[in-house]
Amino acid sequence: MKIVSLAPSNTEILYAIGAGDQVVATTSLCDHPEEAVEKPSIGGWTNPKIERIHEFQPDLVLASDDLQDEAVEEIQSEGYPVHQVKPHTLEEVYESIIEIGEKVCEREEAEKLVGQMKKELERMSVTGSPRIYCEEWMDPPMVSGNWIPDLIEEIGGQYFIEGGRSREFPEENILEFDPGYIFMNICGAGENLQGQKILEERSNWSEVSAVEDEKVFVIDDSLLNRPGPRLVKGAERIAEIMDSKK
Repeated sequence: MKIVSLAPSNTEILYAIGAGDQVVATTSLCDHPEEAVEKPSIGGWTNPKIERIHEFQPDLVLASDDLQDEAVEEIQSEGYPVHQVKPHTLEEVYESIIEIGEKVCEREEAEKLVGQMKKELERMSVTGSPRIYCEEWMDPPMVSGNWIPDLIEEIGGQYFIEGGRSREFPEENILEFDPGYIFMNICGAGENLQGQKILEERSNWSEVSAVEDEKVFVIDDSLLNRPGPRLVKGAERIAEIMDSKK
């Protein structure tokens, strides 16, 4: 089977379940694992080049997230079979992994991967039910939603919101919640941020406990923003930081 992956999360899932050799092309953002970087690119995440897809004549195109709806519609109009997953919760991430496994004849490996992810998360725990805020975008500030609230709760933390998409919020909400830890997983930034300095310069944020106590940390966004197997690594990194900064 020849597969074109339109999302970094799908690419990581395919390699994790042993289907990496079926991938013939990915996007310019698919940078993990290393083998995926060597695959030809069909362009950006939301604006893939249809002419490049024609070159590979894929048996399956794998898409992810509502933001790819327009691209999916265009690719389908060209006659290519597309399977799109849209996970918005941690449980839906698990379901999407199994869906992808089913599509590429690797359901058993996908189920094993999901089981492993759940076991690893069960082994993680932070003490004291710390209040946690994660930020996905800075201008304007947007709290990380989707599967992040579930992930934080899985390891024993209290999260700023209960669920839903990543979104803006009234400033008074962060002051009222008063997180003890802040993690910045800003889209496209990796770890190249001075998180503490950025938040100190925001009006009123210096009153937040995490900022006052210098417990603002930057997490590689690829570990938290992609609905795939490395979410476990993101949760592990958060737990490690909190354990070392009690």
